[in-house]
Amino acid sequence: MGGDSNVSGRDSSILEFFAARVDRMRSSEIRELLKLIRRDIISFAGGAPDPITFPQKDQLNEAMEYISQNYMKAFQYGITDGLPSFREELIKFMERNMGIKASLNEVLITLGSQQAIEVLGKVFINKGDKVAVGLPTYIAALQAFNLWRPRYIGVPLDFEGMRVDLLEAVVKKYRNTSKPIKFVYVIPTGQNPTGTIMPLERRKYLLELASKYNFFIIEDDPYGFITFSEDIPPRLKALDTEGRVIYISTFSKIFAPGIRIGWIVATSEVMRYLSLAIQSSTLCPPNLNQYMLEFFLKKRYLDENIIRIRKIYKEKRDAMLESMDLYMPDKVEWTRPVAGFFVFAYLPDYIDTKRLLYYALEHEKVAYVPGRGFYADGSGYNTMRLSYSLPPPDQIRDGIRRLSRVVAKAIRKEIDYRTIEEAAV
Repeated sequence: MGGDSNVSGRDSSILEFFAARVDRMRSSEIRELLKLIRRDIISFAGGAPDPITFPQKDQLNEAMEYISQNYMKAFQYGITDGLPSFREELIKFMERNMGIKASLNEVLITLGSQQAIEVLGKVFINKGDKVAVGLPTYIAALQAFNLWRPRYIGVPLDFEGMRVDLLEAVVKKYRNTSKPIKFVYVIPTGQNPTGTIMPLERRKYLLELASKYNFFIIEDDPYGFITFSEDIPPRLKALDTEGRVIYISTFSKIFAPGIRIGWIVATSEVMRYLSLAIQSSTLCPPNLNQYMLEFFLKKRYLDENIIRIRKIYKEKRDAMLESMDLYMPDKVEWTRPVAGFFVFAYLPDYIDTKRLLYYALEHEKVAYVPGRGFYADGSGYNTMRLSYSLPPPDQIRDGIRRLSRVVAKAIRKEIDYRTIEEAAV
């Protein structure tokens, strides 16, 4: 069937056959940007883990032997919620490292945390439901939720994460309407894109609000182990006494993204419907991958690797912050992350970082992610996200030096935006 061909004997655009929701499908700005990245460009754009943090080869060899002992089950269909033996090891891991206690029927295995976000949207969001998100917040969460047509209520962030006092104001505003706030999506530790950490007092305040005003909290925690301080507050889920927190995380940052395994922790009542929603789409997570991770959890190799990972990313984080302190113009502000992969920068409000990107790519061969895509309300045009996760420290220093030259020219208004896109092409 060609794009302009006759369909069932009548002329028609193929689009009329699609569901109305497809007009909400948007490619991630980050994914589109990565298509522009060439080998000669220093990229702060993606949030990919550094391959040097992946599991050691000798440990992988041991794991493959463990899988071979279970190969009939490893290559067979599994159950929707995930292998019971793997979930049991995951429960032990969470309790000893995160203070999160859960029973077997409160843990669901997913294909990375992105599937977890998608299935939560499927189960919780009706058209027009109010969902509170940070300004800014994780761009792919917005992508996943968009299909179900929520109404986003943006809550500004400061250098300590979501302003929970401002959240309370909007929760009160909509409390007695036909559609109050249904849930708050938040990344308390190593927030994406800002790298901020929500302090303990705010976490407790957020839980109090959820109880008082009757809403759920989705705690997204991909970076909870990528921390550079001993003074990191407990997860919201570890503080939750009412079952209001739905916790999601992933092995992508602490093991490897290619394993495609994440998980959800929620009450058994919530989990029943999440399991049904996943069953209708993926049937079951891959047994082989679960056996791989089960071995690493049993041997506590993952616990050991987390210590090594923190040192690697701390060196990279330090290289970026030191370089920004040294080279960035005075009119630029940025976060100083104690967790995660990202620094978030705020430029003067007359600078459009999306248009500026083309100049940076062409003239200084450096890339970043324009910040506007992380804002549900379309603001943030003068911001940028810088990832230190993948480049080595020497490239980080060189790249920040190059980027600082671009930003300085933009501040001095020396860049002609009328020809900038053409120059990049």
